[in-house]
Amino acid sequence: MENNYFERKFTITIQTQKITKMENENERNTFVDDDEVLYKLLQVPFYTIGGYEVDVQKRLLTLKGESKKLTKKEMHLLILFASNHNSFLDRKYTLKTIWKDDSYYNARSMDVYICKLRKLLSGDPDVMIINIHGKGYRMVAQVSQRLS
Repeated sequence: MENNYFERKFTITIQTQKITKMENENERNTFVDDDEVLYKLLQVPFYTIGGYEVDVQKRLLTLKGESKKLTKKEMHLLILFASNHNSFLDRKYTLKTIWKDDSYYNARSMDVYICKLRKLLSGDPDVMIINIHGKGYRMVAQVSQRLS
């Protein structure tokens, strides 16, 4: 009788481990897809967003000769907005692409970064990041990409 108990417990443990492994592999595949999106966006070395020049490698945002150094998250978020300018950008997609997780805490962190970006971009009235309540965002601006 005892043998049967241990055999069942062992089988359940193995099944749980297999399911956990499959879930982790699925998450890893999702992360790779999101990382590929971000990787492709980072391949463009320069963006022009309204009156701003963006140097991706140096993480510099320049307006009228005045440069500001951006954090990695600020740069990633700015590039994601720039590559989707004048179109809807889903909140969950943004969280999963930049933070790899759409938890409440990461969502609040993203809100803070968007607030910082708005302040950084406030020097050009033609560049705006608009909230679409409960759904996502839209960057309204003229954006171009340069390879050199």
